[in-house]
Amino acid sequence: MGLEFNEEVDIKAQAHLWNIIYGFADSLVLRSAVELGIADIIKNNNGSITVSELASKLPISNVNSDNLYRVLRYLVHMGILKETKSTINGGEIKKLYSLEPVGSLLVKDAERNMVPIVLGMTQQDFMIPWHYIKEGLGEGSTAFEKGMGMTLWEYLEGHPEQGHLFNVGMEGETRLLTKTLIESCKDTFEGLSSLVDVGGGNGTTIKAISEAFPHIKCSLYDLPHVVADSHDLPNIEKIPGDIFKFIPNAQAILLKLILHDWSDEDSVKILKKCREAVPQDTGRVIIVDVALEEESEHPLTKTRLVLDVDMLVNTGGRERSEDDWAKLLKLAGFRTHKIRHIAAVQSVIEAFP
Repeated sequence: MGLEFNEEVDIKAQAHLWNIIYGFADSLVLRSAVELGIADIIKNNNGSITVSELASKLPISNVNSDNLYRVLRYLVHMGILKETKSTINGGEIKKLYSLEPVGSLLVKDAERNMVPIVLGMTQQDFMIPWHYIKEGLGEGSTAFEKGMGMTLWEYLEGHPEQGHLFNVGMEGETRLLTKTLIESCKDTFEGLSSLVDVGGGNGTTIKAISEAFPHIKCSLYDLPHVVADSHDLPNIEKIPGDIFKFIPNAQAILLKLILHDWSDEDSVKILKKCREAVPQDTGRVIIVDVALEEESEHPLTKTRLVLDVDMLVNTGGRERSEDDWAKLLKLAGFRTHKIRHIAAVQSVIEAFP
């Protein structure tokens, strides 16, 4: 027997699916707003602006004000902008647009902004692998490899412009996360004498930690070509190498956004080498990665689940639940661990040898 028709339930179901079908529209309208610098223009215009004023300030010519209004209307619906109405002389209603708190994260010179992440994650080529999710469910290769004919890392190496956008996006995410990490884990860092940032990229994180905690002897460890291209890092030792072959000794090892790129088998190999590199009595491995709580109603739960599918599509890695972390760390030989949730998509997992 079929389900009894209920108009209210049916409308809600249709609306739900339409929102999913057009989910891409939100990210691409957002990208266009960032490329146009709409948030910056509003901020620099005393915090609010009319359609005609905005049209005159955009970095493109011959803007159709009605077309622009329709985009602004959708940004209001997305919660990026706020629309207010006021009546001017003659009874004409004037619409003003200002930034919602979310929109302030799109101001390029703001200390906490997500502009590089928006541009890095929504570039056109990175949309292609998502069309190959079903092909990527098989063994042997990721959706990215199915769609692009190469791994993500091979693609980035062979496409410098897209690679730059990707790296800028990751650097933006790192800056946002590092500030929260330092503020939330002061007690962890204050007690350290030495720290190695394993797979630390261009050094954004370790530089910020060194500046916040100058008593820590800080080192950056990554592949030779990555270390060679890293930022100017005063007071930080740069060490080239391969995480599967050697991990430098220190009181603590930092693995930030590293293990989610790797399978459980490879992650255990990395963790074992990290455990051997820290003192058995006072050492620790500080992992900064997603700790999924699948049934949680936390505002970031969906984002964490999306990031897990992102790993499936692009790298073959995964985001892990709290139980997954417990099993992984036990396999790597750690005595105990604790998970600290911070004001970020990621959590901090401290593992003790």
